[in-house]
Amino acid sequence: MITVENDGESRDTEPRTVAYRVLSIRMIWYASAVIVVLGVAVAVWLLTAFGHGDAQERNQLEAIKTAGTIVVGTGGAAALLLAARRQRSTEIGLKQKDLDQAAAARTHALQEQMAEDTRLDAAERRLTELYSTAVDQLGSERLAVQLGGLYALERLGQNSPGQRQTIVNVLCAYLRMFTDAAADVVDSRENHIGQQGRVRQAVGEVLAAHLRPEAPDHRFWPDTDLDLAGASLLGFDLSGCRVRSAGFRSATFVGKASFGGTTFTDAAAFASAKFTAEADFTGARFESRAVFTAASFRGDAVFTSALFDDGLEFADAVFLRSSHFDSALPPELARQLTALPTHVPYSEVATSERDSVPLGVGIDGTPVCWRHDVDPHFVAFMGPESGKTTLLRTIITGIVERHTPAEALIMLVDYRRTSLGYVPADHLLAYAVSPPQLGSMLEDVRESMRRRLPGPEVTQEQLKNRSWWSGPDLYVIVDDADLVSVGDDDPLEPLREFLPQAKDVGLHLVLARRTEHAGEALGQGVLKKLADLATPGVVGDGDFLEGPLLGGVWPSALMPGRVTSVKRAGQELIQLAWSGPEPLEALPSNESGDSKPVSG
Repeated sequence: MITVENDGESRDTEPRTVAYRVLSIRMIWYASAVIVVLGVAVAVWLLTAFGHGDAQERNQLEAIKTAGTIVVGTGGAAALLLAARRQRSTEIGLKQKDLDQAAAARTHALQEQMAEDTRLDAAERRLTELYSTAVDQLGSERLAVQLGGLYALERLGQNSPGQRQTIVNVLCAYLRMFTDAAADVVDSRENHIGQQGRVRQAVGEVLAAHLRPEAPDHRFWPDTDLDLAGASLLGFDLSGCRVRSAGFRSATFVGKASFGGTTFTDAAAFASAKFTAEADFTGARFESRAVFTAASFRGDAVFTSALFDDGLEFADAVFLRSSHFDSALPPELARQLTALPTHVPYSEVATSERDSVPLGVGIDGTPVCWRHDVDPHFVAFMGPESGKTTLLRTIITGIVERHTPAEALIMLVDYRRTSLGYVPADHLLAYAVSPPQLGSMLEDVRESMRRRLPGPEVTQEQLKNRSWWSGPDLYVIVDDADLVSVGDDDPLEPLREFLPQAKDVGLHLVLARRTEHAGEALGQGVLKKLADLATPGVVGDGDFLEGPLLGGVWPSALMPGRVTSVKRAGQELIQLAWSGPEPLEALPSNESGDSKPVSG
């Protein structure tokens, strides 16, 4: 209804409806009857008017017939034209119908595509929301929320194959966040696995569960890459898994590492990896090249029935315990496992270099020495009955052989008296067997060292030649330092201030102690200062749970005399030289503990 306003008045008008009248059947019959009657009437008229038979009328009748024929023919032509026009219109209509149908089909297809795109966009948004929420949960501070996020990511990967590698990358990145292997070792030793440790173990279990081909319910994720370079991995177990590529460069495996029956279809990189306990590669298959360059195995290395289809690299790898291979070993590996002897007499490692004290032999058979002119101090961490005292005797022998008493004096701290009488009298400055003796001696040493410190009057030339004082270098050799420094009580404290300037004042500290609780001792006192100075030394037999002690080297189960030598240039496995227990000379007359003065 339409409202029309006129001079302030309004009225409603109904919209007009156009009515189309349809020609009825009756009208068609009426029209036909009229045409027939009209035709009969015309025919009767023609016969009546021109039907008398004379020639003129016949000619007129013929003319009329001819005109009628022309008219009929013209009508037929007109009818034919109308039929042709109607046919063309029909064809145009059919063509337009085809075009309309094609347009409708395109419109329908476009609508379906838009609907599919909308559905995919909604699915992608849903995946993104689920993914973001799960990742946020994984970074939560609450254990339950973290585990919920982990299993949400797992479910997302199970339901969305296209997201699996991305989710694996996220889980690997999470594990790479934890690189403090020392803290993990302490927690493992104390049987204390915190919240993060539980989540990390759960992440490893989730990865392994989807990398095993026999996993039920289509849970296997094929063609998966792992990147765990530099990560500290707790009890890592990939046994029976199938991995495309695996990157474990510089990773630390805390606890047993299980790769039994694992297949690596692409590169497997374990370069510089540290295995703190047993490394089990039983039946593993490496379809591409396996790289274990500079890897260290501190427990048993088991490669029984392992297959290396494209070769393997073990250059500079260190096997600190037993290794098991049941096939031909590569030359590099065979050299490392067989080159080190089990007994090396001191006479075989003697060197003529004045400032080098021989310690033992390396894998290549060459002597390994302590250059005390470059690194004035030396530290040894070794287990009981592993050659600790023998090492100190070797160092004492090297000092005595290369320096006269005027050049080197030795203060020996030996609470257990295992080296009693071993140092020649002329080289022995003092021999301490108890805390009171040691305290008095070190006070004297401190006064002597202070007199050797360069003052403002010392010239650059004197500093270069160390000529502002004269006298012997002092070697303070401490056996069983764990008995000497107990808790916060460190009798060696008077030496700490001189350790950084040791070359200037001619001071050398050689300290040996057991590996037990050595990690804790490194955090305080003189040992901490030595660690801060990157002091070289050796790490031998001990429990790997102590953590890294020197230069990132962990103690491990080693045979007596077998240690890892740690220097600024790197580390290597060596066999220590054997120095007999026979004393070099009888104990000097100052056996009571009185010390000789140190000139300065």
